[in-house]
Amino acid sequence: MNTTEPFDFLLSLEQRALKGSAGLPETDRVEEEWVGVGFRIGDNRLIAPMSEVREILDMPEFTRVPGVKSWVVGIANVRGSLLPIMDLKGFMLGEDIRQRNKGRLIVIDYKGFDTALVVEEIYGMRHFRESDALAETPPMDEKISPYIERVLDDGEERWPVFSFSKMAEDERFVHASL
Repeated sequence: MNTTEPFDFLLSLEQRALKGSAGLPETDRVEEEWVGVGFRIGDNRLIAPMSEVREILDMPEFTRVPGVKSWVVGIANVRGSLLPIMDLKGFMLGEDIRQRNKGRLIVIDYKGFDTALVVEEIYGMRHFRESDALAETPPMDEKISPYIERVLDDGEERWPVFSFSKMAEDERFVHASL
């Protein structure tokens, strides 16, 4: 048995594969995918980077906390850990969500601790390419605009990217007590 035959066969197979692939398109640029969670504060439809969202929950039973700002909803026991709950609309716009119990929670990491933010509606995950970023920001409430990093367009709608990290650095958020 000739031991070079299998090797010659593989070389021949490689040459045929290369010859057949001459007309295939090249993929010299792979575009990064950006994933976020869409949500609503008042009339503002926003999206936050998935990297800043720990989880999304339904509103659990909670206990009110005395001596705090009106936008601090309370604390809840979630899987054995205390979870502070904040009304994002109350904090951002100064008007509480009308039906907080029907709101959804976006849990973020605030200085090493999970903190839940009540939003009026969650639109789920959205996927974008980096080329979906727009140069201009659409008009929006001036109380929200400092936390907008950029705007992404999915072809149907423009999504301002809201930074929970920037919001958590705001002095007003840090001082939730009266």
